[in-house]
Amino acid sequence: MDSLKSLIDKQNYDLVIKLTENATNPSDYFYRIAAFTCLGKYEEALNTVQDHQEILIKENLNSLINIHIDLLCCLERYEQAYTALDYYSNLPYQSQIVEETLKKMPDLIEAEEKKNKALGNYSEDEVFAKLTSKDNEEVLFALDLIKKLDVFTYLDEIKKILVKHPNQTIRSFALMLLVSKEVDRELDYLSNQGMMKVNPKNLGRPFAGEFLNTLLRRMDSEFKNTTISQTGAHLVSSLLIYIYPNKLDKDMDEILGAIYLCYEKLTQENMPDISAYAFSHNLNEEILKKYYELIDVANNDLQI
Repeated sequence: MDSLKSLIDKQNYDLVIKLTENATNPSDYFYRIAAFTCLGKYEEALNTVQDHQEILIKENLNSLINIHIDLLCCLERYEQAYTALDYYSNLPYQSQIVEETLKKMPDLIEAEEKKNKALGNYSEDEVFAKLTSKDNEEVLFALDLIKKLDVFTYLDEIKKILVKHPNQTIRSFALMLLVSKEVDRELDYLSNQGMMKVNPKNLGRPFAGEFLNTLLRRMDSEFKNTTISQTGAHLVSSLLIYIYPNKLDKDMDEILGAIYLCYEKLTQENMPDISAYAFSHNLNEEILKKYYELIDVANNDLQI
């Protein structure tokens, strides 16, 4: 029998929900919440959080805070989000990561509330204008707005973004919007590897799979530095969005090395010695350099 995590990766959400009906393990509750969330059943996910909050706090407080606040924002319950944040803020100190999460949450809630209010302030013509803007932030904002609108109203413009927008990351976000809306039709898409045919309904999520989970675990265990691991997770996220719907599935050692080298470049503001790093860590220099350049491009794509 597949593990709950494997079932989530395979998008077998209903089965996960069934298997966790009588769960007692706190990690099982997190998978149950994830399954409800992936199905858009935010109320059921929130009920699971609230029913098992104490045991989830002990299991992984940082994840719980992110999940709880995100769910309340999705349900547009912003006052409840602030109340929940106050509750978590008054718990005994647990870690620096939790403190950093708590610190960023007020801005996140405020931004979500403003975005929701803005939705009703934009006409259809204004959304179209943002979709066709040369300002990347305007395009991204429009794509975000359309998450709560009828995507087919804007599909012709989104199809143009999929093949003509100069930034790969924005093309990827446009495709991921159609995936979230389960648009069932064959479309042209300009990926980082060239033009391809895609059906959004048949595509998986970018942030899933055993390879990715292993990669993140190895960053934590091998870097042994929270700052590097967090920066690395951000770099991996940017990379996965950039290459979507293609995935990472090989060359893990070189990818880890490339992440570390990109971190060095970001913090030391100079070009790291790829050849020396490849030699000292017994890595394939050509492959290491390929991933280093790909991560660097992905991380800077919207600034190009």
